[in-house]
Amino acid sequence: MSTGRRYNGFTNQSLGASATAPMFTLTGATTVRARVYEFNAGSDATPADQAQKFAWQRHTANFGTPAAVTPVALDPGDPASLILFSAPGGVAPTLTANAFLYQWAQNARANFRWIAAPDSEMVMPASTNGLALMNLVSTATQNWAWSVLWAE
Repeated sequence: MSTGRRYNGFTNQSLGASATAPMFTLTGATTVRARVYEFNAGSDATPADQAQKFAWQRHTANFGTPAAVTPVALDPGDPASLILFSAPGGVAPTLTANAFLYQWAQNARANFRWIAAPDSEMVMPASTNGLALMNLVSTATQNWAWSVLWAE
């Protein structure tokens, strides 16, 4: 992976399971192919044995009126990110059928950290398409804290 500009986006979400409403999205820009190289997930709610199944899915249109979350540049000398990091808002995005890049199951008592193997990052196209984090299965609605790192 190149040593381009790097950013961190983070949010807390408490959505239940849904095949159509993401917990958050990353939407691309026509001038850059962003690469997600790490993400972290954990519940900051009262510990409970609750199961979740999450997945990253491609999307071709973002939320109708997203609540933008300002990413933080890891190098303070870098400009603002070109990637739109969005919390839910308005109409759900248009998801690409069966375009799941990664999925995992997680107990709410445990944290989860994914770091891409070299040259195995989740690549976003140089367009206004992107990635949506889906909560596909949930035994309870929990609050989840997320941190996503990407390079541009």
